[in-house]
Amino acid sequence: MTIKEALTWGTSELREVCERAQYEAELLLAFQLKQDRTYLIIHDNGIIDIKEYETLIQRRKKHEPYEYIVGEASFYDIHLKVEKGVLIPRPETEILIDLVSDIIEKENITRIAEIGVGSGAISVVLARKFSKLHSIATDICDKPMEVSRLNINKYELSGHIEVRKSNLLDEVSEPVELVVSNPPYIAEDFLLESNVIDYEPKEALFGGRVGDELLKQIIVDVKEKKVKWLACEMGYDQKEPIQAFVNELGVKSIQFYKDLADLDRGFVIEFFKDEK
Repeated sequence: MTIKEALTWGTSELREVCERAQYEAELLLAFQLKQDRTYLIIHDNGIIDIKEYETLIQRRKKHEPYEYIVGEASFYDIHLKVEKGVLIPRPETEILIDLVSDIIEKENITRIAEIGVGSGAISVVLARKFSKLHSIATDICDKPMEVSRLNINKYELSGHIEVRKSNLLDEVSEPVELVVSNPPYIAEDFLLESNVIDYEPKEALFGGRVGDELLKQIIVDVKEKKVKWLACEMGYDQKEPIQAFVNELGVKSIQFYKDLADLDRGFVIEFFKDEK
């Protein structure tokens, strides 16, 4: 079968499961051939092994995320290894990184902690932006720790990022100036799309019965550790309960931010510096 015929077939197969069926069909074939998409246009009469391509298309047709199929995710200005058991980094998290970068630059911060390292996306990007930054990145699951170390080593950042097994900040005794996290914040009864719930790690998705339980615990833990700054992602419907919670707890300030869809997506808290 020619490349042109294969793409016509692949697009047809993916039409019911993908918004951009032709684009994903092209990406999967380019991945198989270890070429870019331009190659497919120039060599559209080239003959390919359709069986291998069929396998890739059928995996995607079953809603398996493209990133797991190819083993890589594009994020910010880098490419990260991902696999099942590791949350796929989302574009929304790039907003969180930009906000944290502003604080690091303004406050001359050199020591931070990340809760829930996942693929290492946040810590890797920040370490690439700030050469004097040292990060302790925690996770409670082994697979994210394993994959994040591969990404850290890929970008030669092992001297800047330490991955540590820990529930939240339990194993972080060193002083840090800022904590950043994209934690689980989805309510356990919330219905997710098949490509998410059937493949991505539940430990990285669900934050409790209501969904904000873990967020609130992170806020308390960071306050108790006397860390000045906390930047977190959250669910689109969690602004009011988080605001009420910090009002009762007592913080210097909290600023919420929105994602590209204009939905509430996270917050930055500044704690009182001399808090006991």
